[in-house]
Order: sequence, then C-alpha cells, then structure tokens
Amino acid sequence: MEKETDKIISTNDAAELLNVKPSTIHRYVKQGKLKPVYEENWHIDTTKLFYKEDILSLKKQLTKPGITTGEAAELLGVHLTTIALYIKQGDLKAEKKLYRGREINFISPEELERFKSEHIESRKKRRKEFYDKETGFAWFQSFKDRKGNTNNRILLDDNEQPYLATGDGKRIALNQIHKKGYKPVTPILDKPYKTKRGFAKFSFKEDELFYQVIEFFYKHLGPKNMKVKKKQGNILVDVKPDFIPEILDEKIYNFLSESITSGEAIKRLDGILINSNLEIISVAAPSELKQRIKDEAEERRISMEDLVIEILNNYYDL
Repeated sequence: MEKETDKIISTNDAAELLNVKPSTIHRYVKQGKLKPVYEENWHIDTTKLFYKEDILSLKKQLTKPGITTGEAAELLGVHLTTIALYIKQGDLKAEKKLYRGREINFISPEELERFKSEHIESRKKRRKEFYDKETGFAWFQSFKDRKGNTNNRILLDDNEQPYLATGDGKRIALNQIHKKGYKPVTPILDKPYKTKRGFAKFSFKEDELFYQVIEFFYKHLGPKNMKVKKKQGNILVDVKPDFIPEILDEKIYNFLSESITSGEAIKRLDGILINSNLEIISVAAPSELKQRIKDEAEERRISMEDLVIEILNNYYDL
C-alpha cells in the first residue's frame, strides 16, 4: 500500500512530472492552478510540497488532447481556412475539447493520418490540370494530322483523363500525339501572368461553339491567365480581365455573353473587353498569416489577392 508520504512530492519532482521548470510550478501556484500541501513550509524546506494526485490531474489538463487545427494546417501545408473547410464538409473529423480554459477543435493523430492518406494523397493523384506543361497541350485543343485534317481534339474520358480523339475514331495518349504526327492547329503560347484583379467566370456546355471559345482564350490569354475545370457536366472557365484585340463572330459573342456567370464581356469595335466584378474588402491580418499567403502566392506565381479570393471561393463553395 502506498504510504501517505509517497503521495506528496517536492517542487522539483512536480516540475519533472510535468516536464517544466520549477519556476513554472511557482507560476502555477500564483495562478491558482496548483495548491501546495503546506503554504508555511516554504522558508523551512526551501520547497513547496504537492499532492502527486494534483500534479497528475494538472498534467492531464495541460496535455493537448490531439492536434489543433493550426498544427494540422502546418503539417498538411495548407491554410487554416482550408482545414476549417475540410471539417465543415465532413472530410476531416475534429472534436471540440476543453483545453486551458477554452473549447478548441482537436484532431486525433490517427484521424489526421487517415485523412492525409485517403484524401490529400488521393486528391493529388486525382488532380487534373487542364494544361500539360511537358507537352504544351490543353483540354479541348484541336490538332491537325499529316494530311492537314483538323477534326482531331483533346477530350476527356469518363475519369476526366485527357486523350486525343481523332477524326477516324481513335484514342491517342498525350505523350503519343507528336509521335503519331499530330500538331496543334494553334500552338498555346506561354503568355505572362496578367496582374489585373480577379477573374471573369464562364460556365459552358461542351459543344462546337465552346470549342471555338476555349481556343480563342488559349490563343490570346495563355494557360497562366486561365483556369479550366469540369463540374457537374459543365466546363467552368475563369479568365483574367483583359482587352482581346480580335473581333468575334456575332454568334460566338452572344454565346460567350450568355455563358458568363461573373464579370462581363463587352464588345468593342476592335475587340472584346473582359472584366471581373470585384469589389474591395478591407481586412487586417496578422503578419504571420500575410507572410504565408505571400509565400504561397509567389510559389504559385499568382497575386496575393487572387489567392485570397480562391480561398474564400473554396470556403463558400462558389
């Protein structure tokens, strides 16, 4: 049976149990988190004595019951708002627990590992970029064969993987297009990133008019100033604001105007002006958060503003 004296420990022993310095134990006493057995023995034994049970109870309170959302964001290399979105969508499970007087969302190490392997890694594998940097080819781009036929186009299969659909019904992988003698009708140029704010957004049904519009964008804007993705059977295209000095056929212009979901496309005598519909929101952010946004924006070669808008769009599922 444990002796009564074994239930009492010194300041140094308490500090060792909590893995803190003795000065921290003194601070806990001042803060009321710990109560010594005898207040008056301080000047006698140069130490305070504590019930071991109280120290172990405090240790349990001080030990984090999991991984915080901030720590999870750091570990996964994403923004805190992205973690909040994962939790909101139910992709990542978190539980509110009391820690140091506050209710905080905590994620178990096992849950974070599951999420990382099942969601993040698989998402990377599933990630579909509309433009292939190695080949210089893009979704829905048209190609001509050795005979000059131009009825060949990059399409997406049921798994949204791109392939070249030829006029005679063949399917050719991207890395085989050159070898088979196919060349782009209009090569996509690597145009510099445009710094104008925001994007004009379009939603298209996949048809011949859409094919003409997407190549019009590829020709004048280049992949750095566009985003293309497929969602619920529609092709969503975001383009940077710009003046495009090419006169569109009236039918194509009307199709473009009818397909815009955000921003505007204004017909001019010598071309078309595309604008976003951004409005200014002023917000102050901690310097650490600003630096993280700046670093990621530089890494992705986009503006900080575009990155923040993308994060907000993802959060509100816009």
